[in-house]
Amino acid sequence: MKRNDEKKELAARKLVAWLTTILACAYLVYKLCAYDQWEQLGASLAEADAVAWTCGVVALLLMPLNMLLEAWRWQFLMGNLSLREAQRQVYFSKLAGQLTPYQVGEYPARGLLIRDTPWSEVISKGIVGSVTMTLAIILVGIVPLLIWLGDGRWQTDWVLYGLILLSVIQLALLLPRLLRRWIELNYRMLFVSVGQSLLRYMCWCVQFALVLRLFGMAPMAEWLVLIPVYYLLVTVAPTVSVAEAGVRGAVAIFVFGSVEAVLAGVLLWAINSLLPILVGSFVDKNAKIFGNLKKNA
Repeated sequence: MKRNDEKKELAARKLVAWLTTILACAYLVYKLCAYDQWEQLGASLAEADAVAWTCGVVALLLMPLNMLLEAWRWQFLMGNLSLREAQRQVYFSKLAGQLTPYQVGEYPARGLLIRDTPWSEVISKGIVGSVTMTLAIILVGIVPLLIWLGDGRWQTDWVLYGLILLSVIQLALLLPRLLRRWIELNYRMLFVSVGQSLLRYMCWCVQFALVLRLFGMAPMAEWLVLIPVYYLLVTVAPTVSVAEAGVRGAVAIFVFGSVEAVLAGVLLWAINSLLPILVGSFVDKNAKIFGNLKKNA
């Protein structure tokens, strides 16, 4: 009887996984067909020089590194799976993430590929991953945001900015105590996950700078402020994944004030979201048992 129940559960998980894959692929086709700036995008790329194209290729090649860093974060949080298995789950979860508001479907989707682990644990670790990634973006972006809002007049306000940053850090240190009723979060988990998130965030920033150069924008010191502000606003902006490209484009022109930045934001979204969806549609949909993963990796 128990064996039959397990078979039914696995069949249900596999069915949901395949439905998610089909919907995500349909979403990918829809986004490609609905995008109405192909001509402008093509014209901008036609004007790119060899250096610009090199930057674009490097940004594209950094996508697997971006996903590897996310898999590393997920491996650390779960603690009992191989890096290879973590990558499989991360790529697959991109499918569900793009179909749900704020990409909340990513972590439950990873649970579809897991056996013998309670859903509550998967969701709990997913919340930790989301919180620490958001915290990393805020920690890096809060001071650049204040500088940007002050039109670059930061020299006389450094004490205020330092106090605000220290307040954010203090709030972060209180998170294990504030969230302990709902999720398991200790200081080691907090510090390591935030550190891993910062590395992934750095990868995003490098990619965005490369794509800006691809579209003809000359590198400038102001990017050290503008790029963190862009990611901070994109993170806090209310959005659903169907409209994410539009939101990113709107934020890009709001922060950078140029059409080239809009195209860069949309292209980078395609690199880091649509391409992983395509890869995720080919991953093995069978659930795995955690206990044997590291042994067989």
